[in-house]
This record gives sequence, structure tokens and C-alpha cells, in this order.
Amino acid sequence: MAGLGRRSHYRKHLTDSVLNDLPEPHENERIAKVLGTRGGNQFELVIDPQDGELDTTPQLAILPTKFRKLVWLKRNDYVICAVADDDDKGDEAGIRYMVTHILYKEQVKHLKDKGFWPNHDFFLDEKEMDNKAQSIDHQAFAEEHNSDCEEDDGVDGIIYDNIDDEYFSNMNRVAKMIVADSSEEDSD
Repeated sequence: MAGLGRRSHYRKHLTDSVLNDLPEPHENERIAKVLGTRGGNQFELVIDPQDGELDTTPQLAILPTKFRKLVWLKRNDYVICAVADDDDKGDEAGIRYMVTHILYKEQVKHLKDKGFWPNHDFFLDEKEMDNKAQSIDHQAFAEEHNSDCEEDDGVDGIIYDNIDDEYFSNMNRVAKMIVADSSEEDSD
């Protein structure tokens, strides 16, 4: 039982380092996105190639036992993983990566600020994807609208519709419902 005290202290500081450290990838480490779990601490990842084009074929990685029952990975999480030293790419089915750091929101923000984050669209989070899609839609709308406005005589390019406020009703609000109470009639 004496070993349990040491282990809890070790796990306490490991948890603290996982949550609060700001890791940066070294020369044999890469940033990856988790696609799914295979069970038994095995995960499918898409690895940042650092040079060249992104290959979205899933690669297998393992989570070390020091993280077991301490941190959990789910789909679309980001990690830093160490690459195996072998240059033989003939065996694609084996596990070639080991997760060294799990990246949370603050750590991802730190890596983006330092310039370590991949530039591929695959590594954008949902908020950035929405912002990028909105900016593309806005640019397309502006280009289309500008071509239409050249034909119109409008000064600012905005078309105003005349909407009568008395006919406008908000369909998201439920109107008051009046219920006739039949118990008053029965009491007479």
C-alpha cells in the first residue's frame, strides 16, 4: 500500500503538466488530429506532413500507459506525436507513432501564436471553419452584388423593401391562448 501514495503524487503532477504545460513539437514530433479510437489505447490520426501535401490516410498511434485512466482522447482532438525513426515505409499497417502530448484549447492557441500550427484546412477547428466559410460566402455575395449594382441606380447598393410593421408577426413567439373555463357555467 505504500506505493499508492507515491503513485497518486506522480499522477497529480502528470495531470498538472498535461493541463498546464505549453508543449512545442521538436524535430521528430508532429501535430496530429485524432480521427477515432481503435481500442486498447490505439488511435487513428492524420499527421501534419510539415512539408508537401497533406495525406489524409489514417495512421496508427498509441497512447502511453502513463496516461491510462488519466486523460482521454476523442475524435477531433489534437495531439503531438513522436515519429518512429525507421525510414521503411513498406509496412503501413504497423503503429509508427506515439502520443507525447495531448493539446487542449490554450495549448492549441499557444502553438498558433508561435507559428507551429499546420496551415492545412484539415487542422482548422469548427469556429475557424465557420469563419472561413462565412468570409468566402460574404466575398462571393459581395462580388455578385457589386456586378448587379453596376446595372442599378442605387447609391449604396442596398435594396430596401417596404414592410408594414402591423402585418409583421414573429413566428418564434407563441400568441396568448385564451381558454374558456366551463366550470363557471356549471356552478350556476
